[in-house]
Amino acid sequence: MTTKKNALALILLALFFGYINAASFDDNLTSLIEKETQTKVKIISTNDLKATKDLKFVIVEIIDNAQRIPMFATKDGKMIIGLSNMFFASEKADEDIIAKASAEAMSHNENSQQMAAGKLIDGLKPEQYITLNSKAKNPKTYFIVADPNCGYCKEEFRNIDEKLKTHNVNIVMVGILGEDSLKKASYAMDNINSKMNEKDKLNKLKEVFSNNFKAPSNIDTTKVKNTTESLFKSGVIRGVPFIYEAK
Repeated sequence: MTTKKNALALILLALFFGYINAASFDDNLTSLIEKETQTKVKIISTNDLKATKDLKFVIVEIIDNAQRIPMFATKDGKMIIGLSNMFFASEKADEDIIAKASAEAMSHNENSQQMAAGKLIDGLKPEQYITLNSKAKNPKTYFIVADPNCGYCKEEFRNIDEKLKTHNVNIVMVGILGEDSLKKASYAMDNINSKMNEKDKLNKLKEVFSNNFKAPSNIDTTKVKNTTESLFKSGVIRGVPFIYEAK
């Protein structure tokens, strides 16, 4: 009986120290990240690696924006190694764990970004965007956040007819590329309204997105500045064109 009690005590002791070590790893890792980045995080998952006992593979989540970051950490949580695109391991199981977890983190980040961006865009008022109506039956709606000086936005707009075959398209004009962008975007917002037919709205937008368009120098850019700030100040939307399908 004594031997069994001793064995049970040793097991409980081992579990206790295992818990203490795990807690210490979590505390060390989160403290290190928060100290170096001034960002609050939480640990989502921790995987021991078969090829080495010195490193763990960890997924952490930034609390403010729910973005997940894969990384390696030393077993004491006192050093972090960022995950790069180049990774090889002698154990295929390690490669599989890391590939799967990284893909899941990327998918989670994309979904989180779309949800957060969706809340910002859904909060816009109709006077903050230009609506192009589709002739499709029961169309869904795309929002396209675009800067008139952005080359990729110009390319997106050249293909706008394809989107209009299936969706209404709301163009949210912003100016993230400087004062000239703000003026062009403001010109579009001032000169396109809901009373215009779709052809005229489309032609006016094509004019603004053309390479040789010049906006008046004295145009008021306040409204577009406010829209731009409301969408980009949180860092959820980081570039243009940004396309969001309304639910």
